[in-house]
Amino acid sequence: MKRARYAVILVAIIALSAVIVTTSRSDGQRDAVEQLSVAIYTPMVQFANSTARLSYVQGLAKSLRASTGIPVRGLSFTSLSKLLRAKPDFAIVDGQCYAANMNWRLLASARIGGRTNRPWALYSRLGPSLSSLRGKKLAFVKTGCDDSDFIDNAMLESEIDDRFFGEQLGKTDLAGALALVATYKGAHAVFAPLGSHKGLPKVFDSGSVPNPAFVQLNSRLANDLVDRVRETVIGYGGSSAIDGWSAGKTQQYRALRRRMAKRVKRGLFAVPEPMRLDANEYLIEPASVGENDLPQIEQNFEKPPERQE
Repeated sequence: MKRARYAVILVAIIALSAVIVTTSRSDGQRDAVEQLSVAIYTPMVQFANSTARLSYVQGLAKSLRASTGIPVRGLSFTSLSKLLRAKPDFAIVDGQCYAANMNWRLLASARIGGRTNRPWALYSRLGPSLSSLRGKKLAFVKTGCDDSDFIDNAMLESEIDDRFFGEQLGKTDLAGALALVATYKGAHAVFAPLGSHKGLPKVFDSGSVPNPAFVQLNSRLANDLVDRVRETVIGYGGSSAIDGWSAGKTQQYRALRRRMAKRVKRGLFAVPEPMRLDANEYLIEPASVGENDLPQIEQNFEKPPERQE
């Protein structure tokens, strides 16, 4: 009996040791990251050129390597689909794209001009009249992130018919969309952030749009590593198109996502307050006619002829 009992205890100890070793190896594999990658796709941000955009993300990758001790690659992409196919660990994506993909983990929000969002407006080379744009061409940035919802609902507030503009021309970045209106004159109007419109007359304000978001795409990374990455990004300055970073807050991106949903506006019917009318105030009583005023009627009788027998 004692030998059997000792055998059971020994088996239990071996099994527990195996679990501990397995867990330790699993944690070790989770923390043992050989290389990280951070990508950027921000067509709404006006970098000087594609080289400046790549230099920015590579500079950030260098800072991340210094803080984590892990080699980090900085990558730049011209479309969101290409970025996602590359499967980077972290990414900088436009606010519109994060609003359309809020399952990603938000770590930080970009500051441009000291703010984490920018006011947008519709600009046109035809002047400030909206009616003059009916049937004309609208230039926009083709992000691949629910572009039609962004234009029709977020920018136009679901108030203008989707056939108002004769044609919508998509460009790969904001600089190209602005140039199509201001320089090339291939389109008549464009939505753009304030300060980027190159002297085009403003038609109307269209609300604020949050700046790019720094998000985590690889959910298998250890939390302490992600925390170090977040702290490094928030502390990263810059003299490029992005001033710096602030702690990520999803509220402004959720607000944009709600604005991108189609809204149907209906008139409100108010219940009228009850009113009491005094008929004497509105009716004019005619003068009464007395009995003495009745006209005299004279009755004339004619004697019938005598009866003939």
